[in-house]
Amino acid sequence: MTKLLGEDTFDAFLMEKALVQMAVTWEADGHLNEKFYDPETWKDPSSRPYDLVEWKAVRPQIYNIIRGRQTPAGFHFVLHLKPEIQKGMLERLGTPELSSFISAFLINIRYSEGHVRIVTGTSYKSFTLDKSADKFWDKTFIRFLTGKAIDYEPMQQ
Repeated sequence: MTKLLGEDTFDAFLMEKALVQMAVTWEADGHLNEKFYDPETWKDPSSRPYDLVEWKAVRPQIYNIIRGRQTPAGFHFVLHLKPEIQKGMLERLGTPELSSFISAFLINIRYSEGHVRIVTGTSYKSFTLDKSADKFWDKTFIRFLTGKAIDYEPMQQ
């Protein structure tokens, strides 16, 4: 959990959803709230480059909820790879045209019953039979985990 909450390991991601089950359940929607911002700030893309909150911005708050003597009963985070990183990855794959079909490369991180499970996913804008992006994201994320010295066991299919 240190790599997830205590370090910048996952700071290349945006948070769509967070759910932390402690004595009470804390839930956060990562979509930015237009009503919070003044109209000029909301319309300025340089002050709000994403529709979702950056993981690095909420990570300390989530850490403060979780820290303590008792392990959470569970948690679930849905994170999206930042669009500019996703675009660069697809260009390196040699299929920049897939950007028009893909909304996001995702990871679902769940903790329950003493185990953390991370499942990759791809959100598509429209239907496609081409699953090369899914396979690419799976392989890329495994390289990411290995590069960050995060132990894992692949799930059996």
